[in-house]
Amino acid sequence: MIVIDLFSGAGGLSEGFHEEGFKIVAQVEKEKWACETLKTRQFYHFLNQNKDLNLYFEFLINSYNYKTLDEDREIIFRKYPELKEKIKYEILNRKFGNPANDPDSTSSSEIIKEITASLKYNNASNVDLIIGGPPCQSFSFIGRSRLKEAADRDSRNYLFYYYLKIVKEFQPKVFVFENVPGILTAKQGEIFTKIQEEFDKIGYTILSGNNSEHKKNIIDFSEFGVFQNRKRVILFGFNKEFNYPYPDFSCFAESWKETKTTKNAISDLPPLLPGQGEDLRFIEYPLQSDNELSEYQKKMRKNSIGIFNHKARNIRELDRRIYEIAIDYSNRGMQLKYNELPEDLKTHHNENSFLDRFKVHNWNETPHTIVAHIAKDGHYNIHPDIMQLRSLTVREAARIQGFPDNYKFEGPRTAQFIQVGNAVPPIMSRVIAKSVKQLLTDKKNNNFLYSIRKNNEIFLF
Repeated sequence: MIVIDLFSGAGGLSEGFHEEGFKIVAQVEKEKWACETLKTRQFYHFLNQNKDLNLYFEFLINSYNYKTLDEDREIIFRKYPELKEKIKYEILNRKFGNPANDPDSTSSSEIIKEITASLKYNNASNVDLIIGGPPCQSFSFIGRSRLKEAADRDSRNYLFYYYLKIVKEFQPKVFVFENVPGILTAKQGEIFTKIQEEFDKIGYTILSGNNSEHKKNIIDFSEFGVFQNRKRVILFGFNKEFNYPYPDFSCFAESWKETKTTKNAISDLPPLLPGQGEDLRFIEYPLQSDNELSEYQKKMRKNSIGIFNHKARNIRELDRRIYEIAIDYSNRGMQLKYNELPEDLKTHHNENSFLDRFKVHNWNETPHTIVAHIAKDGHYNIHPDIMQLRSLTVREAARIQGFPDNYKFEGPRTAQFIQVGNAVPPIMSRVIAKSVKQLLTDKKNNNFLYSIRKNNEIFLF
């Protein structure tokens, strides 16, 4: 089944679809380093399929400077020159927009041409599925509280129009649109109503879930096997001719032998003090027996020889003291509030806003939501070990998000954090992919008739 992935980020949503056998012919993403991560992940899937993961590991070990990434990739291109062409067609570093107003952007018509070229390269005539979610900062509760009235004027509120244009052009059977719950309430619900109306005009129905009251369709990814409390909405659209029901995600929820705690997610990773570790260099796993690893940790280590993206931030003495207090509170089952800090540790005059600005991922609790703000500071993502006194590394955040250890994030550490924080957890994307796959395969006859109708329309036109 043929897939187009829009606003791809680092590829968290597409990862599950790839694992379920979908063929992703195009990934469109505006951020350079996210695209570089997509390329590296393309290496993994290609070499895994060709039973040549040793070459992938050799590349990872020798690629530790993002400034020489293109040169480092030649070790793979020399053996598989066809991979360079594949990446050129399938990974599109493009920003949707109007070039007349934004010279860094690319018009929808030009992006459509590039996707069409990729379809031709892959010998694909029809698109079955479009996935992805436009950047959601202005929909989110935190984003709207910061942007206030500006949120209503934020152009990101209308990025779905570009998504709409791609759907209209390629006429997929279905599409999946992941976003934060705020998309349902932005501008008093006007944004989501507008989205539904616009898709209805081009012949598509869009559902937020099975309940007619949209707010009740918000789901917590932890209920489907993700080691993280992460509330999101999965919008599902389909061509009206099919009248598909909303996918049943519960049928494919991943279960684990252990509880979904921070300890069972990251406790096997090398301990670090502030400033220690490596951003891109290879780090071996600590010596541990299988009995010491959780089921989740074993799964994250599959097809991996070690880890990358595991460097701890340096920390100010003032923050070190605050982290120590926050961890002590957490160990006693409490959440540190900012106004409870000693006076000499307070740097903000407003003690009533963001009281929980320092938050620990308690060893024995399900991790709280990882978001892109982790790129700015680690105060909301404090490591639970009082002996380490630091915030999470990119790898630890990626583990909580459900990215396997062989998934390398390219670029400077700030870019790595943003990629991880914005991603759809691959475990959840696999649940979504399985559910959508079931719907599509259960309607084989409808799919066949749809294909004939579409081809006839093209021929007549």
